[in-house]
Order: sequence, then C-alpha cells, then structure tokens
Amino acid sequence: MIKDENHAYIVLAECISIYASDDEWIKANMSIEIYSRMIRCFESLIQKEGIIDEYRDIPIDLSKLRMEAVFYLRDHFLKLTGNRIWGLTFTLYPDGKFEIKYDYDKPEGYEETDEVITGDEINQTFLK
Repeated sequence: MIKDENHAYIVLAECISIYASDDEWIKANMSIEIYSRMIRCFESLIQKEGIIDEYRDIPIDLSKLRMEAVFYLRDHFLKLTGNRIWGLTFTLYPDGKFEIKYDYDKPEGYEETDEVITGDEINQTFLK
C-alpha cells in the first residue's frame, strides 16, 4: 500500500531502475498514461550511443505497486489542486536525482465513464 507521495516516487524509481538493469545510461525515462482503471507505461534509457526503448519485464508485484503509486498520485493531486493528471513522465538520473512532469491534458477523444451500456440499450438505439 502506498503511504504518501514520497513512497510513490520511490516505487517509480525502483521500476525504472529495474528497467535500466546493468546498462550504462545518462538518464532513464518512464512515461505513463493514466486512465480510470489502468495505466500504460513506456520506458526508455538515454545512453551515449542512443536510446533504448525495448520492452523489459518488471516483476508483477512491483508492476502492481507502480499502478497503485500512479493512482495515488492521480488522486492526491486531484484533491490538492482540483486538477486531474492524465499522464506523467518520471526521469531518473544515475546519481539518484529525479524529475517528474505531470500532464493535465485529457487524451483527445477519451471519455471516462463508470456507466455500463447493456446490449439491449445499444439495440434500442439502432431500432430508432
């Protein structure tokens, strides 16, 4: 369970550190899209030779904790500022310093709803 904002940042740093593995890198990035019940993550390493953005496994328990950390931050900033975050980019440097940038722009065309439309309701729409 995520305790606070700092704990959430530690979890994100652990995830990107595992992604970086033993590679040499200048900085490591994790961009995350945040939806109502899921997240999408894109990791990359910036090296002297270029960028690595290949898929690498992160242990499932840490991956679940990452999702919990991201949802904690989403809810925390909504309470704090009244604005919902739709994404974030977490950048980690080899010395342990990090930057985090929040994206407050809702993805174009995305509609977030908890309502469920039944098949009968869809059929009634087509019958009109």
